[in-house]
Amino acid sequence: LGFADLKISSGINAEYGETGEELLELLEEEKLSKVPVLIYANKQDLFKSAKPSEIANDLQLSSAIRDRQWQIQACSALTKEGIKDGMEWVYSSLGTPKKK
Repeated sequence: LGFADLKISSGINAEYGETGEELLELLEEEKLSKVPVLIYANKQDLFKSAKPSEIANDLQLSSAIRDRQWQIQACSALTKEGIKDGMEWVYSSLGTPKKK
């Protein structure tokens, strides 16, 4: 069992071209076949950061990722907001019981 995790800077005027290409290359790896993908949309603490739905549209994730579960989690590495939510999604996607 495993998962793929990617952090994207969603700050002002963020460009996703190279990141999108890297993601598609990762998804083609046989070792990562069908593993869930978590994408952290970092820098959500900035006023004009791109929202997860905008990033999904820009990277065309709905058409690019069809063979596995995926999630874009809004987060801020600065405030740590959203980080735990992303990891909880990973646990639930892998069927791992949560610690109480």
